[in-house]
Amino acid sequence: MKKKVVAIIPARMAASRFPGKPLAQILDLPMIEHVRRRALLCKALDEVYVATCDKEIFDVVSSYGGRAIMTKDTHVRCTDRVEEAIRHVKADIVVILQGDELLFDGRIVENLVRPLHEDSALGCANGVTPIRRPQDLQNPDIVKTLLDVQGNILYFSRSPVPYVRVRHNHHVFRQTGLSAFSVDFLKKFSGLEPTPLEITESVDFLRILEHRFPIRAVIYDGESMGVDRPDDIAIVEDILQQDKKQRNFYTQILQLK
Repeated sequence: MKKKVVAIIPARMAASRFPGKPLAQILDLPMIEHVRRRALLCKALDEVYVATCDKEIFDVVSSYGGRAIMTKDTHVRCTDRVEEAIRHVKADIVVILQGDELLFDGRIVENLVRPLHEDSALGCANGVTPIRRPQDLQNPDIVKTLLDVQGNILYFSRSPVPYVRVRHNHHVFRQTGLSAFSVDFLKKFSGLEPTPLEITESVDFLRILEHRFPIRAVIYDGESMGVDRPDDIAIVEDILQQDKKQRNFYTQILQLK
């Protein structure tokens, strides 16, 4: 039987580094609409929702014809907000799309959910992209990750990893804001106690690794960029206007509701 796949985009106004970020205007649309509409382009998704604790976000999404779910305002981690929201939706697999990853290519979503379709024992997959710029290794806003030889996540860190004592052909990846869970595993994950490394690094996916559950890495070779600070808006606007592929995506989503 075909598994039902839904996307949930967690969003809140009280982002510490950029308050009000989901409704920040980027060209003709608020940021949350860029992400929601990109998700609508993806054929691997059956439904798309925004999960929020803020009436302003709920109203904006609804005014554009989107589906939104109100959640509690006590969630610290986006995964907990999504877990609450998924209780109101019938699904087998949930894709979490961060509300500031507005340049993502929907094709990665198809690759992201494939391992969960193929392996019923797998609970989580995470999209990653190669880090190519040395300055990105020093940026604590970018979560770095290393993979094992089976293609699973070894570790996440905001610090540069690994320490290079011997030059070798290793690859460092950036954790993107795209992940997929079986709904059953998301519920289990949300019920686990937060772990020391998760708290120290402020990366909630470390809780999965510390409890010894695997995370399958799905590599996307294209550029990925999240909007972490107000200065990033000018950068993504330039990409949306100057990059041919991104301009094409933008043209398509302007025609959607």
